[in-house]
Order: sequence, then C-alpha cells, then structure tokens
Amino acid sequence: MMKWQSRRIGNFIHRVKDPVTLEDGIEYKQVTIRMNYKGVVLRGFKKGNDIKTKNQWRVRAGLFILSRIDARNGAFGIIPEELESAIVSNDFLAYEIDQAEVDIEFFNSFLQSPIFLEACIKASRGNTNRKRVNENFFLNYQVELPTLSEQQRLIRRINKAKDCMGIVDKEIIHQETLLVKLKQAILQEAIQGKLTVDWRKENPDVEPASQLLEHIQKEKQRLIAEKKIRKEKPLPPITPEEIPFEIPDGWEWCRFGEVITLISGQHIAVADYNANGKGIPYLPGPSDFGAMYPIYSRWTTNPKVCANAGDILVTVKGSGVGKMNSLIDDGIAIGRQVMAVRRIILNWGYVWNFLASEYHALQDAKEGQIPGISREDITHKLVPVPSLAEQSAIVERVEASMDSCRQLETEIKHSRTHAENLLQAVLKEAFTSKTV
Repeated sequence: MMKWQSRRIGNFIHRVKDPVTLEDGIEYKQVTIRMNYKGVVLRGFKKGNDIKTKNQWRVRAGLFILSRIDARNGAFGIIPEELESAIVSNDFLAYEIDQAEVDIEFFNSFLQSPIFLEACIKASRGNTNRKRVNENFFLNYQVELPTLSEQQRLIRRINKAKDCMGIVDKEIIHQETLLVKLKQAILQEAIQGKLTVDWRKENPDVEPASQLLEHIQKEKQRLIAEKKIRKEKPLPPITPEEIPFEIPDGWEWCRFGEVITLISGQHIAVADYNANGKGIPYLPGPSDFGAMYPIYSRWTTNPKVCANAGDILVTVKGSGVGKMNSLIDDGIAIGRQVMAVRRIILNWGYVWNFLASEYHALQDAKEGQIPGISREDITHKLVPVPSLAEQSAIVERVEASMDSCRQLETEIKHSRTHAENLLQAVLKEAFTSKTV
C-alpha cells in the first residue's frame, strides 16, 4: 500500500521574486512558455530600450515557471540552463521547488499529470478572454502526494513506461522520415519520366514536347502583344553541363521562365491594409498560407500587384522560403515576400509537382542575412517538359501514389496518438491510484 498525503501546492513550491529594472543599451534574454506541455524556451533577445515595461523579473535555471494567462492550457515547465538570468514580465510566476518535499524528477512527471492541469484550470479566474491564475488559490490547492521514497519508486515505474514509449516514438519518427523520402522519390520519378514508362509504350504517337514548346512561345508572344504580360530579357542557352539527369525521348529541357510568367509581389504599407474584410485579400507572406490554399486575415483597398486563380504562390524571402500555396480566387494582392508562378499552357499539376520536387529544391535557396530566392533562381531553373498528354498521365499517377502516402500518414498519426494516450494513461493511473 502506497501512503499518500494531502498537500497544498504551496507546501512544495515557493515563489521567487528577483526584480530588475531594465536599462537601455543592455541586451536581455526573454522567455516564452509553449502551451500543451511543450516547455520553456527562448523567446528572443531585446535591448532594454526596445522593451516598454521596464520593471521585470529575473529568473534562473531550475525554477518552475508558469504563465498566468495560459497555465490552464498547459503553459508551464522548468527553466532550462540556457535561460539562466533571463527576464520575464508580471504575466509569469516563478517558483523554487522544495526537494525536501518532492523529488525533482517526480515533479517533472507530476506537471504532465491531469491533477496538476486541473489545479491550473481551477485557479484561472476571470471571464473567458481575460482568465488569469489566481496565485493564492493555486498555492492553496490541495493535491495528493506520496512520500519521497514512494515518489522515487513511482518515478522508476513511470520512467520504464517512458522508455517503452521512447522506442515507439523513435519508430514513428523513422516511419515519418521514410514517408517524406517516399513522397520525394515519387515526385523525382515523375519529373524524370519513370512513372510513365508503360504509358509511353502504349501511346507512341503523342505530339512531342518540342511542338508544345513552340505553342507556348506563340502564346507568350500573343500575351505580350496584347500587353497582358511584359516582355522579358532572353534567357541564357542551356549548356550540357547544366543538365541534371536524362529524360525520355520526346521530352525537352527548357528554362522554367520560358513556360511561365513570374509575378513579383510588392510591399503595401501597414496603413493601406486592414483586418476588417474591406477591399481585396492581401498576402504579405507565408503567415497566411494554409496547407494548400491561403487563409485570409488582411485586406487592402490599395493593391499594387495581384495574383489570380491557378497561380502557384512561392515564398521568396524570410524564414519561410520555398513554401508553396495555390490560389482559387482572382485578384489577390501579394507582398514582396511572395512571387506568383503563372503557367502558360502546361498542366497545372505538373508545374506544382515540379516545384515541389526535391530536384527543384526551393527550400535550398541561398542564404544571406535574410534567406531569399531571386527571380533568376526560378526562371533560370531547368524544367523537363513532356507532352501535355503525358503531363496529365503523370499527374494522375502522382495523385494515386500520394493517396497511398496519405493513408500511411494517417496510420502514423494514429500510432503517435495511441502512444501519447498510453503515456497519459500511465500518468493518470500513477497520480490518481493510491495503491501500486
């Protein structure tokens, strides 16, 4: 029989207050706490003159810290070594753990238990949007704890379960890595013509890609004559040394800029956009990109450059370089972090697959102080072009293969959820059962 005792939270954690007045010109480490038990991490570095609230609190490694606002959402944890002497605002509460009362390793597991989260939820007072932890209520909240020796025995049991879950998690990560490689292999084989070897044997009389490129050039000239697109500088000829792999007979290599129009976005001043839905949607960068299509949060009545339905958006500046999205709406303003790829005649799915393939590797853009892709990085890229009919066949086969990948992805997600639920079940049993 395990002996449990009813204890106030304030019996085993004690508030630490180390006030500091920020000074201009001195750089400070700032803390943020991720929700859902994701831990305490570095928010960033700022100089005192850039921080509005000058009265802050200094914290040290090893302290327990929680967010007054989001503790009810699992925003709490132990401050790591790299955040020694960081600063926090009054929205955070820091505590020293009394190790005479609670084993530190046991306490770390206790933080992930439903009992502790319940304490944070019940201590959060106020209306829905302004709930904050009432510290007095929180510290006086009663929880059941075993003795120190029993805590250590219990933690050995929990660690054994975590070790088993760790093995499962490694296997899940391995499966996720293999799935990413599988998707890239599918796209790579698609643009090399390997997915459609049998299709070409069954369809020997399709129009060669050389004729398709002629049609595209004629269409481009028509659009230039009608002033729908601008005439651009001639692209450099392709040298044999640039060709990355062999392509099937009937296919052609060309510069990507020969078969698309590339539209560069332009910056819109903050004063010229809004969040109230007035005007047309504005996409300054990847912050509004969804899984496949944008999720609009800004609008403008003063657009400078617009993209249209069917355009493929590519992030070309900042931390999200290479991220892609598609448009199903006309007249969407785009900012300077975005370029729009507008195909000419080519199959849309084929263009998307080419951009998403490892060969094209937009994510490997050269990096300076700010990562970025230039127009030439896109327009000068070599693209293998099959006939339109084969492009359609390639897209169908890629989609069928990706359906299988999505099924595998769902199974992997279910495995991860099951593993997480098992660990939570172990924790729940450990902290709610009085006998072990």
